[in-house]
Amino acid sequence: MPVELGLTADRRWGVDVKEVAEAASRAGFSGIGIGAERVDDQTKADLNRRGLRCHELMALIVSDNAAATLSSAQQLASKASVLGAPWVVTVFAATMNQDALALVKSCAAMFADAGARMAVEFSPLGSVASIRDGLQVVAAAGTDRAGLLIDTWHFFSGDSTWEDLAEVPLERIGYVQFDDALPRISKDPMDETMNRRTMPGDGTFDLERFATTLLARGWSGLVSVEVLNRDLAKLPVAEFARLAYASSARYWL
Repeated sequence: MPVELGLTADRRWGVDVKEVAEAASRAGFSGIGIGAERVDDQTKADLNRRGLRCHELMALIVSDNAAATLSSAQQLASKASVLGAPWVVTVFAATMNQDALALVKSCAAMFADAGARMAVEFSPLGSVASIRDGLQVVAAAGTDRAGLLIDTWHFFSGDSTWEDLAEVPLERIGYVQFDDALPRISKDPMDETMNRRTMPGDGTFDLERFATTLLARGWSGLVSVEVLNRDLAKLPVAEFARLAYASSARYWL
């Protein structure tokens, strides 16, 4: 399978799913990632009319509150089933002990029953901080029920290494989220990741090496462009999508 480009929607965009889908389709993307709160009875039909799919549903937060986590997972599984979404993005706030790993396994089983898999998103801002940590969670969830989500912001901003990227088993990679970052101006990593990402090629990340490291090993699959930026979010969605596709395609296609 060749590399496929998708667009991860920014929840700050003040437009409905239909407008995001129209912009993504015109730009050349094959699918969009959307928040579960934006899914309704018409969402799948809106995507189908534009030849798109929902490639990722966002997002499960695995917390120390097991009951709340399971309830959220059940709701996400239901919406993933309706949409036919292959991935449910999952992030981690819980202390990753044996109880938490058992909870992850239960949530992944719910997603599997809905025809989806858990996208294990490591982040230096959470309790699953690196590629190595993420692979352990994938193993706990079940490699047939989960895959590693590699976001370039999290890769470059944490303690994952180029050796980790070069050695991660390709079959364990679910997909990639792709973005660049402006030079840091604050000590607040949450502000940096939510408001100061930028279009690929416009920032500080060595995205050429990142993409080449995977492509040279024979990886192919989904790359979803996720540029979270408070200023770029003010652009018309059609213009944002066009820029996102053009800036990313040169690395992967």
